[in-house]
Amino acid sequence: MNNIQKALENGQSIWLDSISRDMLRSGELQKFIDLGVTGVTSNPSIFDKAVAESDIYDESLLEYAKDGADREAIFERLAVDDIRDAADVLRPVYDNASMRDGYVSIEVSPTLANDTEGTITEARRLWAAIDRPNVMIKVPGTPAGVPAIKTLISKGINVNVTLLFALSAYEAAANAYIEGLSEFAQNARGIPAAVASVASFFVSRVDTSVDNALPECHELRGKIGTANAKVAYAKFNKLFDRKLGGGGSFFPLHTTGAQVQRPLWASTGVKNPDYPDTLYVDGLMGPDTVNTVPEATLSAYSDHGTPGTELLGGLDEARSQLTALAEAGVSLDAITDDLLEAGVNTFADSYESLLERIDSKLKVLST
Repeated sequence: MNNIQKALENGQSIWLDSISRDMLRSGELQKFIDLGVTGVTSNPSIFDKAVAESDIYDESLLEYAKDGADREAIFERLAVDDIRDAADVLRPVYDNASMRDGYVSIEVSPTLANDTEGTITEARRLWAAIDRPNVMIKVPGTPAGVPAIKTLISKGINVNVTLLFALSAYEAAANAYIEGLSEFAQNARGIPAAVASVASFFVSRVDTSVDNALPECHELRGKIGTANAKVAYAKFNKLFDRKLGGGGSFFPLHTTGAQVQRPLWASTGVKNPDYPDTLYVDGLMGPDTVNTVPEATLSAYSDHGTPGTELLGGLDEARSQLTALAEAGVSLDAITDDLLEAGVNTFADSYESLLERIDSKLKVLST
């Protein structure tokens, strides 16, 4: 087996943090799937890059502009096409995994990060437009996003909770999933096992911010992103305890065959060249998890990664590292709050850049 397949054997799905129409039409996505990749994620930055680097979207841009649609509607149509096609390519993975893998994610507009009702409305529209069971709608784990997550799950809509940095935000997202799925089951809206969710916990951005707050050569540099994720994973195991009397609120749902909401490690491309390029894959591998990786990280992991189950150990050390960080005068809560705000703003900026690119391309194509 290759390293991607070994990761899957250890309980972790490797998803690709990239999508483009070129990748779909050339068969490149299928090649990744043949290697063991079991999912795909997208965001405005990824679509902006895809539209910028290829003329393959030009014909669709002109077609979708004919009826006078605004640039937001044009982008949505482009994105729906790609997400639907990716879902079709991944459908055999979804079927073979009994609905527990094989997903492709699409994000609601970043401008709705603080708008609960707007998020619900757009998520339901995207879900209906794509009309594939192996799609996840990405919703940010903001205070406004949490009730939207609960509502969408209660309607049987798969959700990828994105932009999670703080442990408290992760716990809120997990509880929203459990509450929403309980409502779905109680109202007999369908089979609970058919509803899926992941909680995307960002890693490398935490290390970048913490490292900037610590002195050079401090022993905690490059450690806190992984430590934060390990503590989140411990919280996941407690919340989704599947044993009778285990203390978690998920057990009644587990008896119906419901899926756990898997932690997904995001932002796993290494930003600091002094750190190993597979740091956030090797160090965060364990059962019931997903790691969504950019192509460069996937290539590095395939070449020289070390598949294992690192998540199953080192929890005490991780907690000690978080305590030591506070004792060093660095507030992780303040950092994660800033990262959430910056993440929302960055995706919003990427979304605006994408819309401007569509405008400029249409002007050129129309002349």
